[in-house]
Amino acid sequence: MTEKNWCLWDGHTEKDRKLTGEMLEELPTLELQDQKIFEYDQGNSLDCTIYSALWACSDLLNIELTEDHFKEAVKESYNRWRIPWEWRYTKEAVELACDMIYKRFKIKLAYYRIPNWFDDDIHDVISKNYSLCTSFNGNAEYKRDRIDNGRIDNSHKWPFTYWHAVCLIERENKKFVKDNYKGRKENGYFTNIYEIVPKISTLKYDGCWQNYSYVIVKIKDEKEEDIKRLNQMKNAIDQIMEDTDKVIKEHSAMWYLTNDKVYKDELHDANVLLRRMQERNKKKKEDIERELSKYFTM
Repeated sequence: MTEKNWCLWDGHTEKDRKLTGEMLEELPTLELQDQKIFEYDQGNSLDCTIYSALWACSDLLNIELTEDHFKEAVKESYNRWRIPWEWRYTKEAVELACDMIYKRFKIKLAYYRIPNWFDDDIHDVISKNYSLCTSFNGNAEYKRDRIDNGRIDNSHKWPFTYWHAVCLIERENKKFVKDNYKGRKENGYFTNIYEIVPKISTLKYDGCWQNYSYVIVKIKDEKEEDIKRLNQMKNAIDQIMEDTDKVIKEHSAMWYLTNDKVYKDELHDANVLLRRMQERNKKKKEDIERELSKYFTM
């Protein structure tokens, strides 16, 4: 495999739907998806984002896609946001794949963002037989590590020469990358499906993998506006809780710095109220996540 793969980072925004908490717990397990691994052959080195996203859809639906499905999606990507010989974001490809599946099969899909530094969350998703759309920062050293024994063993900082989008799955409690090159062998090992030994969070922190992965799920085709509204509320509460945590820390720092007893009391009282609001926001977020999980379907 030549090192000409490109995807322009993960492309996340704070408006993305995020899979957390109660939603993660209620995500249904896919029962049949571990019986067979479909394989697809990426035609153009710049199409990795689209191939990995459609591959995840294929795994989700347990449907083998045709070459025409991929060609149609690639063509649509140029209609939407691509120009020839330009790479794009993982997120944009995931959104496009969901739309193309609905166009072809009338099945409603949604995508959710998962941070690559929460290994437990990643395990919870891929252990339920979902394929995560993700991407890594590669170079010749990464390639040598992979073809040495058919797996990635090492994790350390290195200057990367390309970005590449792939799928992450779990089989028999081991993590595997599914690359978009069918049946590729190097040094006697298959390198289109290879094991990842280090933690994903370690790979992310060491600069080998990008910040986020995306999971594609089936949802009930109803009340789209309700789903959108609830996700907006959840994201807003996330931001409020993050901002409140900062204020609590700043108040605590000022409490130690000041000798003004009245000011100390005011800072203490303010933090009591803020912590009470944090508990209410946490409970509200859990309620919203529980409500959103009701839209998941098998």
